[in-house]
Amino acid sequence: MAKKKPKGTGINYLGKEVLTAPQVMTSPIVGDITFTFNQNSTKAEWVIVHNLNRFPSVTVVDSADTVVQGTVVYNSNKQLTVTFFSNGASTGFQGKAYLN
Repeated sequence: MAKKKPKGTGINYLGKEVLTAPQVMTSPIVGDITFTFNQNSTKAEWVIVHNLNRFPSVTVVDSADTVVQGTVVYNSNKQLTVTFFSNGASTGFQGKAYLN
């Protein structure tokens, strides 16, 4: 029997349905537990495909290793999108995202 996908709240953010209920891990983590994404071109939206098979925490740093805040949307348990804004406008930069 196939597992049912969790239902969202009907809230859309950037064209994607957002889940607001907490996600509960029901099995132990197997395989990689961290993932580092390198963004080598200047972009305001980073689409990150990873192999963690879960909804990881995300820490982003710019090219000077300064922590940067962004809006994280979990597209699936293997992909997320981080969007960055400054004073209400999207702003792009290069850096890294650490997922764990």
